[in-house]
Amino acid sequence: MSKTYEAQSELCNILLKWLQTFTLEAPHQTLADITDGVAMAQALHQIAPEWFSEMWLAKIKTDIGVNNWRLKISNLKKLNEGIVDYFQEYCDQTLGEFGKVDVHKIVENIDTKELARLLQLLLGCAINCNRKQNYITKIMEMEESVQQVIMQSIQELENLHGSTHSLNISLDPQVQQLVAELQTVIDARDQMAQRCMELDMQVSMLQEEKSCLVEEKRKLEDRFQENFVEPTNKGNTSVRRQMDALKEELFKAESARDDYRIKLEIQSKQMEELEMKLNSLEETAGEARYLKDEVDILRETAEKVEKYEGIIETYKKKADELVDLKKQVKQLETKNLSYIQQTLDLEEELKKNGNWKSQVEMYKKQMNDLYNQFNEETKRADKSEFENEKLQEKVTSLQREKEKLIVERDSLKETNEELKCCQLQESKSNELNTLGQNLDITEDTIPITELRQKLVRLTHENNMLKMNQKDDIEAQLNIVNAKLDDTTQQVKIKTLENRKANQKILELEAELKERGTEDTTGMKVKILELQNENKNLKEQINHLQEEHLEQGKLIEKLQDSITQKDSELQDYEEKNRKYIEKASTAFKLLDPQPVQNVAAMNELKNLRKKNDDKDKMLDDLEKTLEKKDQQEKLIATAFYNLAVQKHRQSVDNRLASISFSQQPQSFLTKQRQASRRSVRPVAPS
Repeated sequence: MSKTYEAQSELCNILLKWLQTFTLEAPHQTLADITDGVAMAQALHQIAPEWFSEMWLAKIKTDIGVNNWRLKISNLKKLNEGIVDYFQEYCDQTLGEFGKVDVHKIVENIDTKELARLLQLLLGCAINCNRKQNYITKIMEMEESVQQVIMQSIQELENLHGSTHSLNISLDPQVQQLVAELQTVIDARDQMAQRCMELDMQVSMLQEEKSCLVEEKRKLEDRFQENFVEPTNKGNTSVRRQMDALKEELFKAESARDDYRIKLEIQSKQMEELEMKLNSLEETAGEARYLKDEVDILRETAEKVEKYEGIIETYKKKADELVDLKKQVKQLETKNLSYIQQTLDLEEELKKNGNWKSQVEMYKKQMNDLYNQFNEETKRADKSEFENEKLQEKVTSLQREKEKLIVERDSLKETNEELKCCQLQESKSNELNTLGQNLDITEDTIPITELRQKLVRLTHENNMLKMNQKDDIEAQLNIVNAKLDDTTQQVKIKTLENRKANQKILELEAELKERGTEDTTGMKVKILELQNENKNLKEQINHLQEEHLEQGKLIEKLQDSITQKDSELQDYEEKNRKYIEKASTAFKLLDPQPVQNVAAMNELKNLRKKNDDKDKMLDDLEKTLEKKDQQEKLIATAFYNLAVQKHRQSVDNRLASISFSQQPQSFLTKQRQASRRSVRPVAPS
């Protein structure tokens, strides 16, 4: 566990050294400085500014305190999400679980494992960006140990990408075999290194034992010399015994020393052989890396070939469409020739019929005069209608008053007759009383009968007078009604909008005169509104008259422009034909009636619209022809670029094979060659 922790911390420190090669505004000297994510975000902005833009960088909070762990977590989450999106969308690579970094551990405990993974993802963005060559040269300028660790991290990312990508190393069995051999060689190298360490430890132990034995030998020799000088026999015998034992031990030690020396020579030879094997395996590993780079290049070329095949298929379809369009163009050219001939014939007819223009202008003037007279008559008719309505109201009121007077007159006449009759009866009764005795019965009866005859005669005359008066009034009313019917029939022919407006204005003015000061403000407002409506209607009528005159002028201009288009007949065949048709219709529609002239003007407008539509169709055909020419040029340039690119790739492959046979290349040099090959040639214009 401690070894893995140390390895992760070492990787994290080395990647921090690589991050220190960037010139950043945020502090990035220690691991605690980069836990807020600001320095890494600025580095990503320098690596890929087209993806990690200023807007994205503005989302990263810079003013973060030491203990504000929430903002740090949000910054690191945004950073991780941006890197994962960059790999998925820009590099077309999926990271899987490796891309899910636990940012809580980084903020809380400065976990070197998670921080190293995040820095490794940052390194992957730098290796896969558009300016990867600059960053690779910076890596090459660093120490060898740092380069090895960085290359191992890059290799880990590539292996992660290779397990998910569709075009991986397993496509080539030879490359797969080389990778397997490389893995076995790496394992053997690790075993040999372990064995070498053990042998070094044994050699050091043997050297220590040898030094101890040499020291003991020296001490024994000193003691032997001291004992050999002494003359005692007992001491000599004991010393001799010890000396013999020591000689035996010395012999054994020398024999063991010789054995260990032989073993050391054998182990050194084995070490040399293993080092040679290790060098050869490293060469094979370099070859495998080179082949892996070639596989990556071939993968990219395969993707480009698929894209170009799709583009070529689309261009083929467009070429087929161009053939059909060329046929249509030929047909249109034949039609245009026939139309040109027709226009020439119609122009000759138009020159013959040029005398009708003066009559058309005369009819236009007459039509305008009649239209003005028509407006004046409508106003007069509205006024006369309103006056007739007022007269009818007065007549009806007078008839009612007359009927009332007739009824009163009849009642007064009846009362008068009754009074006269009563007076006569009283006078007769008085006369009879005075004459009573002198007159006979016959004389009394004669005046009474005469009076009765007079009463009957007077009543009959009164009735005849009444009948005569009624007949005169009815005759006058019939005459007035007949006149009103004639005027209303004449007024109904006129326009309705001006008539209604004038009627409302006159009615409101009459109501104002009758009512006096009652509701004057509201009625004045209504009158003003109606006057404004009347003005608007008049303005609309004037505007329509002006448009009518302008359209007439435009028609005259278009008719004059027909004679000036002889040099542009090939481009404007349809225009000339429509103008001639318009002239023919104008010739047919020369009628003094205003209604028919309005219909002729409407037909001229329709013909003008059709002419504009035909012009638009001709413009669209010209644009399509220009697009076809551009598409043909693009197809030619695409084929030329593809051929040049394939030739360049074949030459690069040959040069790469020759250079590979001479000297193995490193991963960084392969990246340079890949960047040179990715440059697309541009076709000459």
